[in-house]
Amino acid sequence: MSQSNSTLIYSAHLILLLASLTATANEIATEAEQHDETGDTLILERTSVPPQQNHMISLAAALEPNEIIWLDEGEETFITLYRPALQAAQMAVVLMPDSIHKLAQRSLMRQLYIELPMTGWSTLHMSLPKSAEKTETPNEAQEALAAARIATSIGFLFDKGMRSVALVAENHSAQRAIQASISQADATSGLVLWRVDRHGLSLPQLKSLAQSQITVLDVVDHGISATEKAERVRQFNLAGFAQNYRLITSPQGSAGIDHTQRRVRDWLETRFKKF
Repeated sequence: MSQSNSTLIYSAHLILLLASLTATANEIATEAEQHDETGDTLILERTSVPPQQNHMISLAAALEPNEIIWLDEGEETFITLYRPALQAAQMAVVLMPDSIHKLAQRSLMRQLYIELPMTGWSTLHMSLPKSAEKTETPNEAQEALAAARIATSIGFLFDKGMRSVALVAENHSAQRAIQASISQADATSGLVLWRVDRHGLSLPQLKSLAQSQITVLDVVDHGISATEKAERVRQFNLAGFAQNYRLITSPQGSAGIDHTQRRVRDWLETRFKKF
């Protein structure tokens, strides 16, 4: 796996570089006049900072600077937050929210990011490009960009001495996490699905996931019925999951976040070797 150019010094340089673009990003565009040989104006060229880069720059100002890591997936840099455990396990946890704004918002992933390093699990909270809505056709370029970011994030953790990762995904990032678990099965050991709609999980896809020997923790909302739970378990069993699948229910509200955070930690402790 290629080495990620992501030391703290490099990160500091990138932050300064991106910060210098904020004046441009706050405007719709920067206009540059071009002239022909007579000096007459021909056109106005408009350039702008990509919208998500602008969001990431703003987000960086609100986050702990010593935790910010800017990674390069080939075309653009993207923001991640990294918390190494003092005595790190061989497996790290990659948190994949479906919106970059959730890097700073109270959520299960934010809670896992803060709490897991205290018990030996290093965490990387990453930003992904916006995903397509249910009614939209997935944008191939955006999905390729997402896959590149996930691969770069995993590479960064392997450069830090990790030997595998567990991915944590929610509804709109679940498909990307599943694809990454299949395509990078040698690097991925676990997958947490946080309140993911069952109808978005196809049987062929789950079969491929099962063949990759991924261990899945499936966290469903407290309001799901017993019938829906049974059908969900049946779907995973048909795909070939037996010992590598567990379903748990998340209570409502902030109490649900605290409860689920502890359950995820327990799942890591019981299913995976730390050292």
